[in-house]
Amino acid sequence: MADLYALDLAFDLVETTPDAVVAELRRQLAPEGLLGTRGPAWRVGGMLVGDFGPDDRGGWALTARQEIHAEQLPDLEDLLLLLAPHVRPPGPVGRIRHYEHESPDLLVLREGRVVQLALDPR
Repeated sequence: MADLYALDLAFDLVETTPDAVVAELRRQLAPEGLLGTRGPAWRVGGMLVGDFGPDDRGGWALTARQEIHAEQLPDLEDLLLLLAPHVRPPGPVGRIRHYEHESPDLLVLREGRVVQLALDPR
């Protein structure tokens, strides 16, 4: 059994997000980055995408759908914790679903941590 997850992220960053944080997010969206795969998903269905750019309020907007392995979960947490102080507004930033489950868990930034909230008790 593969330990793959469907990851969906969608949130905005404030206009005061430091250049170094923006650069790290851009690096993660590059082909070798955590959010850099493009094209058909292998196990979770649909397409893998990642887009990042200026929003209409002077900040930044991120939307990404990726297929990640369990070994990448700590890297995902590190990235979200780096971005957390700059997310507008704080709260849910995405969802994650093991490829064999039908219901995702919400990813929420809460008190300096990434919290995974189950939407469906298993």
